[in-house]
Amino acid sequence: MTSLQDCAVSTYVYIGRPLAEAIELLAAEGWKHIEIMCEGRHGELLEWTAGQLASLASKGKEFGIRWSIHAPITGCNPAAADGQRRAEAETLLLDTLRAAEALGCSYVVLHAGELSAADTEAAPLLEAAGAGGASAGLREAAGARGASSGLREAAKARVVRFLQRILTETAGSAAVIALENVPPYPGLLGTEVTELLELAARVDSSRIGLVFDSGHALMAGRDRCLLMLQQAMPRLVALHLSDNAAEQDEHLGLGQGKLPLEAVLAGLAAGGFHGAWVLELRHPGDLLPSAAKLHHLRKQYQAVYGIEPVPGIR
Repeated sequence: MTSLQDCAVSTYVYIGRPLAEAIELLAAEGWKHIEIMCEGRHGELLEWTAGQLASLASKGKEFGIRWSIHAPITGCNPAAADGQRRAEAETLLLDTLRAAEALGCSYVVLHAGELSAADTEAAPLLEAAGAGGASAGLREAAGARGASSGLREAAKARVVRFLQRILTETAGSAAVIALENVPPYPGLLGTEVTELLELAARVDSSRIGLVFDSGHALMAGRDRCLLMLQQAMPRLVALHLSDNAAEQDEHLGLGQGKLPLEAVLAGLAAGGFHGAWVLELRHPGDLLPSAAKLHHLRKQYQAVYGIEPVPGIR
């Protein structure tokens, strides 16, 4: 049987079930690192009492389970132009980090956020004005593009300030805030790893890292996916692994889509990656085959690159 000690699983696979039930199922299956996705029904984690969190932490110690948490996406927008919405996002992330502290998590996953609806609607209009043809003039075109770019720059500046406040509020915590690359949808921040690296550099803290999501990156194309992985390596603390047809974020099992898995594994092995490998899949039946595929390929590339085996891989 394939060892499950060398990769992790997200509760996303049981997102329709109560969180406690999802955790029980995954623990019974033998997973030794469980990442709690604080969306849908699993957002209840942030409402658990200190006693409930302590009980979960105790269960982890008893069964040798490590924990990590994906902060909420819904309602958590660090880039929001509205101050009240940013304050709500701050409360959600602080609650997530408190839960992470109770569970001994080494990292928490966070999306950088998105432009407000007004900004998202304005940007295409500004770009269209900038592309109005020779009669509009190059000066007007440059001005429109600059205004559109300015909206994004302002949003990034809000994210930097947001993260700096969070780090100040949680001084003394060891949990890394890991920014995740997101699907290439309009208005989202972090569709490019370079943008996340820029945010991390501006915050300038060892507690800011990156999570590379293979499914999100693949939607930008195979070559872009591999390039973004290479770019993420210096700050990479974890992977979110799933497959798709390079069109939608389908969360398929590994090998069911167009993800160049062997090239991804080769790049990670060559870079000496030792972070978390999290399967973020839609269907429970895809978990064990995906874990087995990872187990086999990782053993191969460990031999090729002469690196020390990861604990749990035999």
